[in-house]
Amino acid sequence: MLSVFRRGLSSWLVLAFFGLVLGALVITGVGTPGSLGDLGSSANGERLANVGSERVGSIDVSQRLQLQLENLRQEQPGLEIGTLVREGAVEQILESLIDLRAFQAFAAKHGVFVSDRMIDAEIAGVDAFKGPTGQFDRARFESLLDQRNTTEAQLRADLARDMVAQMVAGPVAAGARPSAGMVAPYAGLMLELRQGAIATVPSSIAGVGAPPTAKELDTFYQRNATRYTVPERRSVRYAVFDRSRFEGAMVPSDAEIAAYYKKNAALYAGKERRGLTQVIVQDQTAAKTIATASDIQVAAKKAGVEALKLDPMEKSAYTGLSAATVADAVFSVAQGGIAGPVKSGLGWHVVRVDSIATIAGKTVAEARSDISAILEKEKRADAEADFIAKLEDAVSDGETFEAVAKANGLAVIATPLVTAAGKSPDDPGFVGTADLAPVLKEAFQAEPDDDAVVLSIGERHAFLDLDRVVPAAPQPLAKIIPVVTRDFVLDRAARAARAIADAIASKANGGGGFAAAVTATDKRVGAPSSVSARRVDILQSGGKAPPPLALMFSMQAGRAKVLEAPDKQGWFVVWLDKIVPGKADTSPELIAAAQRDLSQSAQAELTKQFLSAIRADLKVTTDRDAVARLKKSYGASVAK
Repeated sequence: MLSVFRRGLSSWLVLAFFGLVLGALVITGVGTPGSLGDLGSSANGERLANVGSERVGSIDVSQRLQLQLENLRQEQPGLEIGTLVREGAVEQILESLIDLRAFQAFAAKHGVFVSDRMIDAEIAGVDAFKGPTGQFDRARFESLLDQRNTTEAQLRADLARDMVAQMVAGPVAAGARPSAGMVAPYAGLMLELRQGAIATVPSSIAGVGAPPTAKELDTFYQRNATRYTVPERRSVRYAVFDRSRFEGAMVPSDAEIAAYYKKNAALYAGKERRGLTQVIVQDQTAAKTIATASDIQVAAKKAGVEALKLDPMEKSAYTGLSAATVADAVFSVAQGGIAGPVKSGLGWHVVRVDSIATIAGKTVAEARSDISAILEKEKRADAEADFIAKLEDAVSDGETFEAVAKANGLAVIATPLVTAAGKSPDDPGFVGTADLAPVLKEAFQAEPDDDAVVLSIGERHAFLDLDRVVPAAPQPLAKIIPVVTRDFVLDRAARAARAIADAIASKANGGGGFAAAVTATDKRVGAPSSVSARRVDILQSGGKAPPPLALMFSMQAGRAKVLEAPDKQGWFVVWLDKIVPGKADTSPELIAAAQRDLSQSAQAELTKQFLSAIRADLKVTTDRDAVARLKKSYGASVAK
């Protein structure tokens, strides 16, 4: 289930540049649990590991664990943090943080650092921070950082850390490119041909057999209890309400409309929009030359820059793209006039006014319908917020969910015990409402003693209460006897078929030929089918070769192996007859591809060894007991 997570955190790239990943998240807008900060701080929880004189604490790991859980829940809404912890998330996140700190310590020890100018250049190269001129825009930069709930200092610290890691690790792996001669044997394996045969022994040839006894069923059930375990189930009660509830007395009065008009007089005053052609240069002399030219577009090209056409906009909008002094100058000249040169943080502006359009203002009577709609929306939002606060305050004051719902005229929906996916093992016919999925997502994150809450569901809300929680447990045998009986019969038949398959493989491996071994063992087994394939064919199919065919590529020629068919439907007996070596010199493109693949593997291995040497030099230690305590805090059992 969490194989993507395991693969990701075990890759050398993520281990080496964990900070780079989180730093990039700040820029691209994906939430992070804050800056990586000072991993050596004494305020980062219980010490889990020492990296030289620095430490990695439980808070460091917990923050990243929570972030990983939130990301995975986008695809698996019912995923619990305990499951993530049992899959090894704590250990893998801890190792990645240790490696990052090791890189930083090594860089500091050997005088590797990043200058402010290097960080400036990195920030200036981020497209998200560029304005309409294609150059770095300080206002946009600060606005985006504010939206991401981070500071410039945090971003610069993250970028410095990431750039140092790249500077240290990059040269280690840069030269890891094997020659064509080295990869030729590997490429030859891709063209290797394997020929053999497959015999199928279906479970059905063993027959149904006698009905199982009660003791046999009980023994089978106890041995396979996990097969019949029902996931954790929860029942919830919820009431949905939407904005229609607040459509009542929302019509604003004349006095309210007049007050709004007065407060926002600027919105309804006359407006002027100007279409502009703008040139920005860094040299004042060049700006003066462009400003006095007969055509600023031609003059701009001679100066090595482009004149930018701007769609008609108001003064306030243009101020946001330039500066107040520039906007004052531009909006004070007549149509066809040239404003500038005027200096801003972007450089020297020379602007031609191409068009001027005047938009008449509105009287209070003309603006009445627009203002009324705005005030109605505000009143509805206020009533909505007041109602939600009323519900939550009542619950906080000790009133029951039922009493609060009844007092406020809410229709309550109660579910049976359901899984996180909304399925009810006790009521297979149960179908939830369209609101059930977000309700269950919230309910499966709640604790049994949590108060009822109001949950936003798009344009609606749900007043939600967690009713019952039933832990995961096997279903009682008496309740599922038909299912267990079916599984017992299938298992018994599969074991009987396995004995036949094993006998065929044993005879074939003893000599005498595969087809003869099949016939001599059991005539009910059909004749084997011949098969052949090359490794490259399997790779080109996306690695989705049938399991018996894939097994042939891990066998010795002249040998047979047994493989179970899906759903206990029987067994395959796979025979590898011969191996025909491939000739790599017939496929230059395959050698080139092999060079690329092995280069990546070599780079990963060199970086891994480099990290191991750094860790040994820094005398990295891990407190396994502290790690176990952290895992236990998430309800995950810890193997000793």
